[in-house]
Amino acid sequence: MAAQGLSGFYGSVFKRSTAAFALIRTVDGRILMMRSGTGGWELPGGVVKGGEDPRSAARRGAGEALGAGVDVGRVLVLDYVQGRARQGSGQGDSIAMVFDGGTLATSVTGFTGAGGEREARFIALGDGTQVLGAATAGLLAAAVEAQELGTVTELVDGRLARGEQVLAPPPRRMMPPVDGFSGILGR
Repeated sequence: MAAQGLSGFYGSVFKRSTAAFALIRTVDGRILMMRSGTGGWELPGGVVKGGEDPRSAARRGAGEALGAGVDVGRVLVLDYVQGRARQGSGQGDSIAMVFDGGTLATSVTGFTGAGGEREARFIALGDGTQVLGAATAGLLAAAVEAQELGTVTELVDGRLARGEQVLAPPPRRMMPPVDGFSGILGR
């Protein structure tokens, strides 16, 4: 019985994943989106592999689309997706991060990447909702807003996280007062 409990725990831990994407825009505001085969359109990037950090994963995904030498900047979005939000998916909780992939000066509208395995398209933001799933559209909208405002957006299950106002913790002493030593320490 105890083994089943541990198995269930470790099974849920190992089903968690991290994904990292890059928001790459053109000077006229179009956004680079990719898809494999007939799958859904998403930002360049993907699952963070073992031993890889999220920024490197986003850089790898952008590089698959645009070639070597692509770099990514700051984090734009953190999205915590609860496994129960994907009913029947069998997946545990996950975290998706979107990094600023910069701006390109190009008039290209579409191309193939990764040896022809992936299709890429520069999509105008208004057109994006027609070809994107709801989760990708929410992540994309949050990333564009964070990039334009110079902020980081926190999402939970693709929706804005609305928590209480975050206050700085009160200052605290490095060590509790000790009789006979408080005068030495300036207290």
